Amino acid sequence: MRIAIIPALLVWAAASASAAQLIDGNRALKECAADDKSSIDFFIAGVVDTSTNDKQALVSKSLQYSMATTPIPADLTRGILKEMRSFCLKEPVDWEQIRNTVCNYLKSNTKVLNASAAKSAAEALHAAYPCKNG
Repeated sequence: MRIAIIPALLVWAAASASAAQLIDGNRALKECAADDKSSIDFFIAGVVDTSTNDKQALVSKSLQYSMATTPIPADLTRGILKEMRSFCLKEPVDWEQIRNTVCNYLKSNTKVLNASAAKSAAEALHAAYPCKNG
């Protein structure tokens, strides 16, 4: 029984990994150049929302773990957020400026065009809007 489950898990893991990069930098760059910017705006909004939710989940889990056991050092949490390419947007959010940040990053870093556009967008936003504590 276990032998049959392992190949199924490997197939699922491979499918999940390939589905993780639905849009590469080339596709995002084409959307940057399009007259209608709604597709690239929605894509970037998804990256921002995902990052925000991931950070909130990490902080929440860190607090839960700290209350249940030994406190997690703040440096460790900051390090994890930095590895997540954390960024902090300032209110009010200027979507045109954010779009330009991501699109200009893709234009000037052609080595990332075959990689995940979401990862590249997060890197661009991290460089342009770093958090003060990480």
